[in-house]
Amino acid sequence: MNYFPNYYSIEDIFVTQEKVECKVNTKLQRMGFLDAGAEGDDLEPGRTVNLPLWYIKELKVNNAYFTVSVPDIYKNVHKAVCEAETTHIELGRLHPYFYEFGRYLTPYDRNHVIGRIIFETMRQRVRHLLDISKNDGHMAKSELRLDNIEAKLHEAGVRTNTQYINWLQLTGNKIVISELVEEHQKKRKRELSDDESSLPSSKRATL
Repeated sequence: MNYFPNYYSIEDIFVTQEKVECKVNTKLQRMGFLDAGAEGDDLEPGRTVNLPLWYIKELKVNNAYFTVSVPDIYKNVHKAVCEAETTHIELGRLHPYFYEFGRYLTPYDRNHVIGRIIFETMRQRVRHLLDISKNDGHMAKSELRLDNIEAKLHEAGVRTNTQYINWLQLTGNKIVISELVEEHQKKRKRELSDDESSLPSSKRATL
């Protein structure tokens, strides 16, 4: 599971390619190409531009150039979070990387809304994930129902539940000796064999 994204993570690449709406705070010379509606070469204060997340996360949180806006997907979830009814939301439809995307944006959210939303959303939905993982998983497999992290948690839950049921029904693999103990036994047998071979023939006959 991709809780700590890295440079080589495919999920992380997908997330950081997302565009985020930002408000321009100061005049930026020769940056008008960022705004398709700009009339000149410069980017004027008050304009709104969409910047990729990979660029935004390289800026300081309190930078003087842009103010990051909270995406609408988190505003739409806010009411459901307050009413504790997030289990019916199709997070996969809102954003396939709902939690990862929000985690990146949390430091830039001056009202501290996104962090609370993603925390409460997961807290309210984790029990539901546990319940559907105990089923065969077909109903919950919908790509629109779960986001990327939830889908991985669901798959892990189904797999673990299947292994547990197999263990209860004794249909799984039998308990076998560990590799460490097995190697120790083999080593012990070799040592005994070597000791016997090193004895004189008369003593071996006596034994």
